[in-house]
Amino acid sequence: MKQTRMDLILNEINTVRSSLSHKKKYQIMRDSLNAFQKVMEQKNDTRIPRSEIQKLLTPAQDKLRSAKFHITMICFILKLINLKEIADINTSEDVLVYFLKIKDIQKDPLQLKLIQSFMTLIHPEFINFSNYAFVEKCLTMVLYMKCSKNPIIYSSAESSLSRVIELLSQSTQLIIGNKGTSFDNMEIQIELEDPSNDIQKQEKISPTTDNVQVQNLVNILQDLISIADYQRPQWYPQNVPLDREFGLSSINSFLSNMGKFFLDYKSVETVLSQGLIGILKKLLIIPQNMIRQSIIVECYKCLITLIDIGPLLFVELWNLLYNQIKQNEHSIYKNLAFQSLIYLVQSQLFLDTMIRLQFTEKNFILDIITLLSGQSKELQEPSEQDLKRWSEFINPTINLQQQNNLEVLPSDNAFVCRMMAEFQQRFSNSICVFAEMNKIQLGDLLKISNEHDILIKIIDYTWKLNLRSIKYILSKESDEITIQSALIAIQNYILLVGSLQLRNPQSATIKTICEYCKPQQGQDFTKRHIQINKMVLNIANCLGNLLECSSWILIFKTFEECENFYLRNRVAKNQSQEEQTKQVDISILFQSLDQLFTQSQTYGNEHLLTVMDAINQITIESLEANDSEQKRKFQDSKIKLFSLQKLIDLIKNNLQRLDIFWEVIMAHFISVVSSRNTMVAQSATETLSTIIFLGFEFLCQHFKKQGQQGFIKEKWSQDLCLYQYTLFQPWIDLCAIRQNEIKEIILANLLKMLQNNGFDIQAKGWDAVVLILLQISNEGTSLFVKQGLSCTEYMINQFLQAMSQQQISKLFDIIDNFKQNSNEQNINFQICNMLWHLGDFITKNSVSSNSQVDYFLPKIFYKLSLISQDSVTEIRHSAIHIFTNLLLHFNADQQNLYIEWKRILEQIFFEMLQKVVQTFVDKQAAKENDVGNWEETAKSVFQSFIKLIKKYFVIVDETSNSKDDDITRILQLIVPEMILALQQNRAQLSLEVAKIIKELFQYKSTLCLQNYGPLLDQLSQMFNGFPQDMKYLKTLILLISNEIIELLVDMIKMHSDLHIDKIFEIYLRVLEFPVLAHMSCDLIQNRIYFEDNLAPKNIMSAIQITIQKCSNKFISHLQSTVIKLMQDPPSNKFKYILISRVIKQITLVIQNNIPLFGEFQQFIVKILDILLHEQQYVHFQDTLNEEKSLWLLLLESIFQPSKQFMEQHTNFGFDQQVLFIKNIQSILPKKQYYLSASGVQEKVKGQELLLPFITEFYTTHPDLCDQDVFKQYIHELQQLSSFYGDQALEPLNQLLQLSKDSLQRCQLCLQFIIDSSTQIIKGFIKQNQQDIKKSFNFCKILKYPKEHLMALRQMIKNFNKILCFNLSTGTYII
Repeated sequence: MKQTRMDLILNEINTVRSSLSHKKKYQIMRDSLNAFQKVMEQKNDTRIPRSEIQKLLTPAQDKLRSAKFHITMICFILKLINLKEIADINTSEDVLVYFLKIKDIQKDPLQLKLIQSFMTLIHPEFINFSNYAFVEKCLTMVLYMKCSKNPIIYSSAESSLSRVIELLSQSTQLIIGNKGTSFDNMEIQIELEDPSNDIQKQEKISPTTDNVQVQNLVNILQDLISIADYQRPQWYPQNVPLDREFGLSSINSFLSNMGKFFLDYKSVETVLSQGLIGILKKLLIIPQNMIRQSIIVECYKCLITLIDIGPLLFVELWNLLYNQIKQNEHSIYKNLAFQSLIYLVQSQLFLDTMIRLQFTEKNFILDIITLLSGQSKELQEPSEQDLKRWSEFINPTINLQQQNNLEVLPSDNAFVCRMMAEFQQRFSNSICVFAEMNKIQLGDLLKISNEHDILIKIIDYTWKLNLRSIKYILSKESDEITIQSALIAIQNYILLVGSLQLRNPQSATIKTICEYCKPQQGQDFTKRHIQINKMVLNIANCLGNLLECSSWILIFKTFEECENFYLRNRVAKNQSQEEQTKQVDISILFQSLDQLFTQSQTYGNEHLLTVMDAINQITIESLEANDSEQKRKFQDSKIKLFSLQKLIDLIKNNLQRLDIFWEVIMAHFISVVSSRNTMVAQSATETLSTIIFLGFEFLCQHFKKQGQQGFIKEKWSQDLCLYQYTLFQPWIDLCAIRQNEIKEIILANLLKMLQNNGFDIQAKGWDAVVLILLQISNEGTSLFVKQGLSCTEYMINQFLQAMSQQQISKLFDIIDNFKQNSNEQNINFQICNMLWHLGDFITKNSVSSNSQVDYFLPKIFYKLSLISQDSVTEIRHSAIHIFTNLLLHFNADQQNLYIEWKRILEQIFFEMLQKVVQTFVDKQAAKENDVGNWEETAKSVFQSFIKLIKKYFVIVDETSNSKDDDITRILQLIVPEMILALQQNRAQLSLEVAKIIKELFQYKSTLCLQNYGPLLDQLSQMFNGFPQDMKYLKTLILLISNEIIELLVDMIKMHSDLHIDKIFEIYLRVLEFPVLAHMSCDLIQNRIYFEDNLAPKNIMSAIQITIQKCSNKFISHLQSTVIKLMQDPPSNKFKYILISRVIKQITLVIQNNIPLFGEFQQFIVKILDILLHEQQYVHFQDTLNEEKSLWLLLLESIFQPSKQFMEQHTNFGFDQQVLFIKNIQSILPKKQYYLSASGVQEKVKGQELLLPFITEFYTTHPDLCDQDVFKQYIHELQQLSSFYGDQALEPLNQLLQLSKDSLQRCQLCLQFIIDSSTQIIKGFIKQNQQDIKKSFNFCKILKYPKEHLMALRQMIKNFNKILCFNLSTGTYII
């Protein structure tokens, strides 16, 4: 169940009562508790009256000393406070009086409970200047508690005291708050024109001095000042020692919170100016060893606070600080005085004072600046005694603004430097703020007027003194913070003097800081130098628009030298953290130096020209440097002048104003490049080229996006790209300077321009480029040839489409000029490539511009023809190849273009071909080493010829009205050259010419045949002798002969008798050439394997197909050719193989052309007769192990065609029949052929093949039996049958066959039969008895006709004993 407030109070009363002893002295307290209980029981919801609380507290505080009771009593009071029963100031004050009464009971539990309860009374509602009596009691209580030896109590008392002072300080705002205004929001208006308005303002807003709260504030301030003066106020306990620090810190707390408003109260201002300032002066003159350091710190904190709130106290504060700083000995006073002075300088108080101050040669600001400047001048490094004396002062200096930010100053110099640097920083900041307060806009060049007088006077009277201090600071090895403060001060001064255009202060300041950017000779480049360099870079970048020419010159010279230090320190000397940090800083310096002009776009045009003028002056000074210094600067050719590099950076950031400074810059560059200092001139040319690059890229983009906007001068017009000519004009001007290095640089950059921006160059731009190249090419030296041709080549390869005809025409002059100046062999490579692209461009655009064809093409081809005579093989081939391809791709469909094409071919190309061939012939005759290379060139030009002539034939067929005459003219030009080439007996060239001869014939066979007479003679002559060159011989046998045969085949297919004798003469020589050559020199031994090339089949194949359409003259030449081949018997197997293959091929011709068998009869008879008479054929048959002889093979091959021929020609005339059978009979082997042991069987096979055919022929043609040819035949049969053996069988049978069915033939044959039979039988008898049976069995088959029987009776009558004649069959039997 929840208890009510009353129940809680009653329970607490019972608790207190139970804590009382039963002694008599506690009876009064018990009665008071009982009475209080009754009151509470009768109480309604209203609070407990103060009188009842007093009745309860009075007996408790008088006589009772029990700690236990008082602890219980305090708990009860706390409960009442928590229950809001004690909530008014009067009752709370009664409780506080109770606490003060029992404070002397020295029991720690009680003391702890007491301080705990006291903390509940320290509340903003109670602690204020309206309850000053309560505040005094609180202060008394806290001071008592501070005397406790219990650390808990002591620390609690400290915090309580701080809380009381804090609440009192804050309550100062309640004073004005009661008037409806907050001090924090009050704005103090300062009338600059009339300082007397301040008095009116003060009278207007000043509160009345009889205000109780203000009076209480004055009282507390006076009491605190008394404590600082070591005097005890009435509320300060007697047994508590006085504490100056407590008084000063409390005052400082009050001053920090009460604000400037209270100075308008006369009583407050009097207390501070007379009381506080006086006591501060009194304390600060006490020797340092006689006063605690913390007290001194509190004094200066009060001074700092007075600076913020006391504009009327400025003079007193200034003088106080001045005197402290003026003392020579370094002390805590001097330290804190410096800090306070620095704080004062940056305060609003200082600014307000400067507004009112009339600057003359003597005033308090100048006094302090002079003092500081003098100290910096007189300071020296500490002696050993000083260092020893200061060893005790190594305690941290106190920062008046942030007590936790402590630092150690190692020496007097370091401290003074730190303070002076910070003073300069704050002072310069204040002047800048002062300018802003006076509505002076710093950062731009100001038009000086009367309103700037005060600021100018301040700077005029102070800058020299300030600069002296800063110079001293920078000269010492000060810490980083000190140097940075000094550098910031310099930056502020530059901002001020630059904006006000004060030249002397600016130059002196810039000179000062630049002096310390670089180390002295023999010293290292340290962190201090890096720090100063960073600031100078920052000034140049951010405040560059304020720097005059002389300042820029100093800066440029400084960084020109410092850049070398950057380069030397790029690499860390070791791996220490310091070195690594240094490398990072060096990198930042490099980056900052590269970005020096990033803010230059904000410069006005005149100032931009001023900066450029400064850079130009640096360059001019470089021109005047002696040679040794220049050599030192330019040991590396890649290093550029610093000034020129910076000029590039400046222009790069201001390209939008290119037209403003272009003429000035270009005039400067022309002057520099024209100087005698070649190193500077070269560097300037490089820089100029870079500027041209930047300008070109910028303007191209600008005109694409914005058109002509921003560039209104005529020379920067976009029309015809005139601005490009303007940009390139400096290059044109520099070409007139007689320095070869300059022109080399121009060419290198021109090539770079073409490669990077060539597609943006148009119209006038190309005029300038061509003019530059033309001027340089006319120099008559080889120095520029390589670069000049590279530029020209790139233009031709990429940009011909953008160039006019006039510009292209000048390219030829440029090429000629460079070529004349060059001694290099390989230069023609480039020229060939350029001519190729030129020609390709012109030929592809020939339809749209015929004038270009008429004007340019002959030039191109003529130049290529000249290059074809170059001494370098690859160049010659390249020229010929380009010539060919250009002419091949030249579109000559139109009549006028055809004429030009034809003229180029007939005049230029053939002239080139003739020169190449003649040169080759001359080289061959002189037996020079490069004759092989020239052979390749001649071969290449002939290959080009055949490519061109193919297209020429097509063009002629389409466009020419006299094409035969045109082609004949071409053939008349080429044939002598081919003959001349063949006469040189060079393998590859001869093979190539042979192919060309064949290809030409295939395209225009009739015209070629008409003009090939001399060429055929030469071909025949090629196979007439045997060259010593084995390579040529091998090519001739294995390759060229094949090409010649194919040519002959094509000629044969024409069925023309023109040159037929030469054709077969060449054919015979080609056939015999390998065999004869082998007889002259062993080809096999020379690895010329020619057997497969003997008697090529293709020519006979062609004859086989076309012979029926050929003339008798042709057939006659064919036959005579074969006969000539066989006239001499084969002396080696290769001749035999050749003849064998020819016979086989000619046989195929006959077999496939039966109707022409008659024309070949005599031819075949002649061949068979040769084969039959020459034993060499039999010899090589046996040598080669061939089954059949050539004679038999031929006989068997033509036997069937002969029969078919007769079957197809049954209507032959008598003479024809006689001739035919006579030829057949002439083939038969004669009797003497059988007397030889070799070849008998093949001859028997031949007679078995021929005899039945002849017999049948006579049987079917009885009218021939009375001819001599028949008689000759049966006589030959009788001769053949006279042999014993197989060879006699068939002839006798043929005689018997002829005697049948014809009495005439029987009469003619009978005697031959009888003679033959008699010879046979006689032969049988001559044999042994064992052979008789065999012989008669052999004769069984002899069938004699019945009409012969009577003639035979007499012949056989002597053989009846052994023979029995069967009359019915007409045969002998055993």
